[in-house]
Amino acid sequence: MSTQKKIMVLGTNAGQADLIRHMKDRGWFVIGVSPIKGESGQAFCDVVEEINIVDLDALEEAARRHEVDLVYSISSDIAMTSVVALAERLGLPHFYDSEFVALLDNKAAFRAFLKEHDLSPVPFIEVTEPAGAAHWDHFPCMVKPTDAQGQRGVVRIDRAEDLNAAITQAVSLSRSKRAIVEGFLDGVEISCNVMVSDGEVRMKVLSERLVHGPHALGVPRGHLVPCKDVSEENQRAALDLVDGIIAAMGTRDGVLYCQMIVTPEGPRVVEIAPRLDGCHMWRLIRAAENVDLIGMAMDCLTGEGSPETLPNGGEGDRHGRDMELMFQQMAPGDPFDQARFPEPEGSLYHEYRYEDGDDIRPINGTLEVVGYYVRVTP
Repeated sequence: MSTQKKIMVLGTNAGQADLIRHMKDRGWFVIGVSPIKGESGQAFCDVVEEINIVDLDALEEAARRHEVDLVYSISSDIAMTSVVALAERLGLPHFYDSEFVALLDNKAAFRAFLKEHDLSPVPFIEVTEPAGAAHWDHFPCMVKPTDAQGQRGVVRIDRAEDLNAAITQAVSLSRSKRAIVEGFLDGVEISCNVMVSDGEVRMKVLSERLVHGPHALGVPRGHLVPCKDVSEENQRAALDLVDGIIAAMGTRDGVLYCQMIVTPEGPRVVEIAPRLDGCHMWRLIRAAENVDLIGMAMDCLTGEGSPETLPNGGEGDRHGRDMELMFQQMAPGDPFDQARFPEPEGSLYHEYRYEDGDDIRPINGTLEVVGYYVRVTP
């Protein structure tokens, strides 16, 4: 009888491919789950189940049939909701619980949580229709679906007369048919990848998030470690804010991806996800800090190892050599042409997400990632 352990990975896209390959390298049997045929991670799976990742009953049936030892996912808020709910049903190891994941998934509820704990003050309201924002007078502002993933329906509004249409669109894209209107945060975008194990912060690595302009609002074009255009004072304030959030959350074991903007009033939280990011940041962190965040998370979940703690209380070397992770991007609609996106000189890692001639799948609908690379910043 085989003793090979089995993991069910919810999703098989490029983000999940990192996790799938990692678990194959560990010697695990991998069951990938996705109703979409041909996703890049499927080539590395032992089995692929064509199930919608929000169908908990179908997921439970497949998990019991395969007798899985673990369920996990990275890069997707929708997947993480199912991961935790399914692990709770099956009595399998998991980070956080469904109530906590739901809090982070609801932008308005999370803003209220931060306000309750005197963290990252930002004016906001939650509405179900444009009339709910009749007295809103903070401009510019951001309008977002309360619980949709990514940048869908996220717009900046500069004039009161444009607010109603933005709210209507955001509500239509929200699973709960709600939208949040919040103060616009202007400044340099930063992120913090966090890992907590046994109640100890093992990692809290800051990175600078490079974004496109108004034509692709909020869409990242790359990441830098260490931060380049953020003062030491604001980096310290951001790390202190992360500490405050971790404490308010009860120092729970797990990974967090914190997005912030350094405003003139200091760092403010944009959102926090209970998962690894979708930008392959673990590769940039590995190049800069010589640790593997996916490996740390899996050590904690599987009990196959003990996650190490980065120097300086998990912060690592915030003044090391400049490293970058940059995306190669194009608009959806045209077939992929590898010749348009050569591998840059000096790359430590480079990967294409498509083969020549493949149609570019619309995800954010504006600029889609077709490849990415990690290197020492020239």
